[in-house]
Amino acid sequence: RTLAAPAATRAGSRRARGTATRPGGKTRGFGAHETWIRFSNVRASRPRRRTNPNAAVSAVAGLFGRGASPDTVSLAAIEAEIDAAAPASSTAGTTQLSLADAVWKVSREIPLSLRDRAACAVAAEATQALCETGLDGAGLAVTLAILEALRRNGLIDGFAADDDDDARSARTGPKEAKEAKHKKIIRARAGYRAGDVSADGAPSRAVPHAWLELDGRVLDVCTDGLALCEAARRASVDYSDTNAMQTRFGDDALRLGGHAPNARPPLTVLNVPVPVGGTRTVTVPVRLTLRDPPSSVPDAAQSTRTVAGYR
Repeated sequence: RTLAAPAATRAGSRRARGTATRPGGKTRGFGAHETWIRFSNVRASRPRRRTNPNAAVSAVAGLFGRGASPDTVSLAAIEAEIDAAAPASSTAGTTQLSLADAVWKVSREIPLSLRDRAACAVAAEATQALCETGLDGAGLAVTLAILEALRRNGLIDGFAADDDDDARSARTGPKEAKEAKHKKIIRARAGYRAGDVSADGAPSRAVPHAWLELDGRVLDVCTDGLALCEAARRASVDYSDTNAMQTRFGDDALRLGGHAPNARPPLTVLNVPVPVGGTRTVTVPVRLTLRDPPSSVPDAAQSTRTVAGYR
């Protein structure tokens, strides 16, 4: 099913609706950061006819204000509104933008290729879906869905699941390996995300996780507790203000939603950290690793088995 975007509660997080032309002259609506095939419509188990790459790229280009959309005024207006907000990497932006808009804003702030801009758009849709469903631990599902959305839009032909150039050379030969490297294939990673910083500054546990790398830049929009973070933004409540959060949502919601007002890891959008907490929430570094954890880390054996299944 399609996850409908909810009505926004304040300026800076509303979503404009435009149109973009599909093959055959038909049109469908687009949000400010949606691709032709929406993230929420991707179903890996339901094969579809491959889209025309040229038409798909044209549709996505129109979405990003680079084509002739019949509703470019609306798109330009929402883009200008998001551009006027604080930078996506600043805590000030946590009170002005929805998480999905903040993810997409990264593509407005740094020079990117069309493929990478589209990746940001799909990642924004993924963020929207995670906030709507309250789903935690969804790194693998989101990683595969982003890849599938980009493939169906004709923006990538495939992806690599390892970075071992020597192994690739042994399988395909050095010439083919060099060509594949120059094609800038998106890489899917399966490893671990360290837990929040413990009292001694060491990882408290190793969480099985999956993420993407585009030309060496990390794209990872999955972290636990996003639903509560987004609810606070929409209600114009500072996530870092515990009293205000308790008054607005209640103790049970804060406990079940994983309220962590003091410190939270950000979302990572092409190496740009996007804070998810409040104005006083410390953004702690995201620690991703491909190395299996030592046995001294809690639940290390189970985490290792899970990541092996991911790979």
